[in-house]
Amino acid sequence: MKDFILKNYKYIIVILITVIIMSFFINKKEGFHEDEIFSYGSSSFLYDNVFRPYGVEDATGIFIRNYILKGNIIKNLKYYYIDNTPEKDTIIEQYENEQKPIWKTKDDAHDYITINNWREAINYIIPYYNQSKDVHPPLFYLAVHTVQIIFYARFTKYIIFSINLIFMVFSLIKLKQIFEKINKEYLSIPAMILYGFSIGAISTVIFQRMYMMLTFFVLSFISINLDVIKNDFEIDKKTWIKLGVITLLGYLTQYYFCIFAVGVIGIIFANICRKKNKKKIISFVLNYLKIALIGLVLYPFSINHIFFSYRGVGVSEMHKSFIQKLGSYLNLIGYSYSVSVLIIGLIIIAMIVYLIVKRKQELELNKYILLLLLPSFLYIIIITKTAPEVEYRDTIRYIMCLLPVFAILCVLGLDLFINNKKISSILLSFIFLAVSVYGIISNEPFALFKGYNKYLEIANNNKNDRFVYVGDTVFNHIQSMPEFAIYKGSLILNDEQIDYLIENEELKNENEFIISIKKYKDYQNIINRITNETDFKEYELLLDDSGDISCIIYRMKRSNKNEV
Repeated sequence: MKDFILKNYKYIIVILITVIIMSFFINKKEGFHEDEIFSYGSSSFLYDNVFRPYGVEDATGIFIRNYILKGNIIKNLKYYYIDNTPEKDTIIEQYENEQKPIWKTKDDAHDYITINNWREAINYIIPYYNQSKDVHPPLFYLAVHTVQIIFYARFTKYIIFSINLIFMVFSLIKLKQIFEKINKEYLSIPAMILYGFSIGAISTVIFQRMYMMLTFFVLSFISINLDVIKNDFEIDKKTWIKLGVITLLGYLTQYYFCIFAVGVIGIIFANICRKKNKKKIISFVLNYLKIALIGLVLYPFSINHIFFSYRGVGVSEMHKSFIQKLGSYLNLIGYSYSVSVLIIGLIIIAMIVYLIVKRKQELELNKYILLLLLPSFLYIIIITKTAPEVEYRDTIRYIMCLLPVFAILCVLGLDLFINNKKISSILLSFIFLAVSVYGIISNEPFALFKGYNKYLEIANNNKNDRFVYVGDTVFNHIQSMPEFAIYKGSLILNDEQIDYLIENEELKNENEFIISIKKYKDYQNIINRITNETDFKEYELLLDDSGDISCIIYRMKRSNKNEV
């Protein structure tokens, strides 16, 4: 152990500093994106992947339980799905129309985001089934479910943070292995500093989704295929097993993995075809077809996710132009490294020109660069075309897995012009350290959701009151799950359901209640309706927030308390 530490102390120090940086910023994280809360709920909630404003599951879930899982399941599946019977759609539509918002208790909210009994703990079908109704594969959610067992009955941001932090450490180790394989180990430390200390890496770790896990599998796939290149595109059985395992794990983490993998596979396949060995060509194709088939068997729902869901191939019709979206992604790469994207682009272009000029001398390095560059270019083009349109900084999630790849390219590009191993290692380490410190001081990582502590303070100060939330009741309301888990009861509405609040029987027994309205709603009209049509004539402004959460919160008071 002592020898290992002495040999690798520089890498251990960089990894420890990275862990300290990540731990510092997770402590600054106050609130959550709705997708982050979904990560917890879909991993643990027995009945559904979303916390519904009405019952415990959506109409499809009710239909499956009442009509598919009762009696002869095979016969029912054939009747309702394969035979395409009109009864199925009619029943689901009827169930959907019958759902009305109801008061949810704090225990209901707590149940959604935690594992509360051992039957749930051992039930790994929960995340698998819940994700079948979503648009993402289940591996990340299975991992979250596992860590939720450790934090039994407790909701905390450190559940997913611990998963992401582990995969960040593994990714830094993988970076070191990649540079060893291309005979440039002296560049490992600069690359680890450039990526590990960057705003982009911090954002990837504190954003409680699957993108850190995806990043690790992208780097692992690169690493294995570097072995293929080094072996002159000969792939033995052991390598095929590694390729198969990493491909399946990446695919089951995030479908975007397939985009990058296809680019790498295309390069490897093209080089195998150049050898004109028909047997190896056929073997290569058949082996990847086997891997694809195993993936579909493990998770057949992916067919619907990729080809027929709202996030599948049909999502390419976007409001923004292709050039606008591409510019957004490129600018976010610059934001991730706290420099202008033009600097990164110039480094990469200069490296490409240099390698073209020095083609014969740098033949092996050319192959490695190609393996990094072309799949990254393909990935950005396809993501620009297909990724959903969300708020500007929110789109950083779709390029998070490429950030260490750009770090590798930048380090390699600058090293070509220094041409001295010792100087290159020391100089680049100091440059990237300075850039990273500047970035941490001048920028904030994505997904801190600062200001949410004010919401929690209001909730704790009024935890014996009822809470009315007005927003978009399809999905976005789960961003406020920590509040729902504090108040005595929560009624979740959209602005077209205010009648349910006006006519609510439970509020007739209350002297006051707390109402939170999304700022993009017509909140003044909602307050006017309440004061005009109920006995709650008085209201007190508790919070007017235009930040990441963006709600306005009032305490509504009955004008004559003696009426109760």
